[in-house]
Amino acid sequence: MAYIQGESRNQTSLFPVSLEELIPEDHLVRVIDLYVASLDLGHLGFDKAQPKATGRPSYDPADHLRLYLYGYFQRIRSSRRLETECQRNIEVMWLINRLKPDFKTIADFRKNNKAAFVSTCRTFVQFCRSAGLIAGDLVAIDGSKFQAVASSRRHLSLSQLKRQDEKLDKRIAQYLAELDAADKAEAEQVIDRNAIKAALVKLESKQRDNRSCQALMESMDLEQFNTHESDARMMRTPKGPRVAYNVQSAVDAEHCLILHHEVTQDSDDRKQLEPMAKAAKAHLEQDALTVTADMGYSNAQQFQACEDVSITAYVPPSRTSNPGGEALFGRKDFTYDTEQDRYQCPAGKLLSLKQCSKGSRIYQAAVSDCTACALKTQCTTAQRRYVSRHAQEEAFERMEQRMELHPEMMVRRRSIVEHPFGNLKQWLFGNGRFLLRQLDGARAEMALATTAYNLKRAISVLGIRKMVQLIG
Repeated sequence: MAYIQGESRNQTSLFPVSLEELIPEDHLVRVIDLYVASLDLGHLGFDKAQPKATGRPSYDPADHLRLYLYGYFQRIRSSRRLETECQRNIEVMWLINRLKPDFKTIADFRKNNKAAFVSTCRTFVQFCRSAGLIAGDLVAIDGSKFQAVASSRRHLSLSQLKRQDEKLDKRIAQYLAELDAADKAEAEQVIDRNAIKAALVKLESKQRDNRSCQALMESMDLEQFNTHESDARMMRTPKGPRVAYNVQSAVDAEHCLILHHEVTQDSDDRKQLEPMAKAAKAHLEQDALTVTADMGYSNAQQFQACEDVSITAYVPPSRTSNPGGEALFGRKDFTYDTEQDRYQCPAGKLLSLKQCSKGSRIYQAAVSDCTACALKTQCTTAQRRYVSRHAQEEAFERMEQRMELHPEMMVRRRSIVEHPFGNLKQWLFGNGRFLLRQLDGARAEMALATTAYNLKRAISVLGIRKMVQLIG
């Protein structure tokens, strides 16, 4: 039995096949083409949205935008690879009408339209909202580290510079000691003083550069700095310290669509709950909102700020542990008197306000009360017992009550917000890094990636034909 045979490469056709015939009616590129055609690129801020009357014609920014949306959807982010796709990929040929821009032109479009990509991402979120894909009943917030372009070898920190300065001091002292020993040695002993002096000059030059860097960073109030990407920061990741950005996302629970995202320089999430929740609320245009996040967002000031604008948050509160361990009485064992502004200990003694420090109020017991107390060994190893109370302690307590009533919120959070980040890292970025430098470049890339992710989710939920109907 013979194999299935294809057509001969030399076979001619009276009516050549057109690109239109090769692209099915329910193909992805038709959605991208229609959606970009529906956008007002000038309003979004794209460069050259209106062609000039004179000079050499430029490429239509709509064609470049179609190319990038298709590229990020298909995990193709490199401008050189996109250039190759323009010459070999039938889908791309159909999408941009057989245009063949070179990689430099493609890269310049992304570089020169960073803010416009962010606006395009927000516009697609509004489209998803109008299509009924975003409910706004519950929003989950999370953050993840995405590696920057810059290498960690180009990263400086004050602590690192100070350690290097100490090492240079020791080496310089060692060379000076060798010169002194050479001067005291016998005449017949051969020592290359010139080599030692040359090495000493190099070390002193390095030390001057080191101290200049320290002085400059201290004058700019910087703890760390990357010489190749000043906006990037050294952050802790599951794979160890990396030069990275902290990407925040607010995900709607209905279909796991990314409602809002932001690229930040903060190494942790403690100050991100309020701004992310407020931005999500603004996108939804709602009077109230319910959000959930993990323990990394625990911050009483953020809790209170959310409550002030009708945002109900579900975040596991994180408390500082008792230095004495579980064997000693904790904060919950002390009763707070709101009217008198004081605590009562398990033995019935009172702790009065001592001072206010860094947003906390410190209460202390009398030394005589603690010394004669039969429960002192269960309370403190110090001379007296101290209890701290946060300035927004009531917000902490309300959060604890909400979490006790709804412990399932953490399970829901995982099922909502970890799905998009898993897709972005594995599907779009391939566990790689950003291609563009600095904060605005990272934001442009994340906007493209988020738009591609949301597009993929919308197509998965509605289907190609329904998307075409809604856009058209």
